Amino acid sequence: MNAEAQADVKAFVQTAEQAGGFVWVIALVDFAARELRRTLVSDESYATSAAAKDAGVARLAALAADREAHE
Repeated sequence: MNAEAQADVKAFVQTAEQAGGFVWVIALVDFAARELRRTLVSDESYATSAAAKDAGVARLAALAADREAHE
């Protein structure tokens, strides 16, 4: 994906309740194409929505750092 195409692609971290706990969900949305490109859902369950959100934000930051390191 080139830099111009990335301008309309955004990642969002959300939480969802699952089996009495919470999981993070990372969604990659391409607004130019009006489509959901990819979603990632945590395997681990968290006690609170805030803990799941924090873990999801950290995972997204790690993914972004890894991507930048390999460009």
